[in-house]
Amino acid sequence: MDIEISRDLQHYKESFVMGLTAKQFIFSALSLGAGAGVVLGLYNKIGMTLSCYLATPIVVPIALTGFYNHNGLSFWQTVRKMIKMSFFNKPCLYRSTEDVELIKEAFAEEQKLIAQQQKKEAKAHPDGKEDFHAVKKRAKRLIILTVGILTVTVAGVLAYKFMR
Repeated sequence: MDIEISRDLQHYKESFVMGLTAKQFIFSALSLGAGAGVVLGLYNKIGMTLSCYLATPIVVPIALTGFYNHNGLSFWQTVRKMIKMSFFNKPCLYRSTEDVELIKEAFAEEQKLIAQQQKKEAKAHPDGKEDFHAVKKRAKRLIILTVGILTVTVAGVLAYKFMR
């Protein structure tokens, strides 16, 4: 015989009737009673369909009061929080903690780093010219790329002519 025990005893709910807690059972009965009252009261005047449509906004909040629980908040607490957050929430303002002096210091540091980097580059190429081998390598790549593009273009033109 297996008896299931919830690991979290805080969320343990004792069954009252048909697996419902007492709160759920009471609000189920209230919502059914309210819905039946609205439908039976309006059935002769506006018909079954419209009376059911009018009963729905009355029945749903009553039923949700008994069943709804999200993050430990009941239905009405959640509704209050949503309305408060939607309409009465104060805007979050940002106040900068930086002043002009800090920005100037950061700019000066950045300028120092740029100057150091330029000095390193000047040491690598003292006469201001690039390395001959680097230029030669770049020229080879450019020539190979140009020849490849021309080859693909000629092949495309020939394929177009012969396919016609």
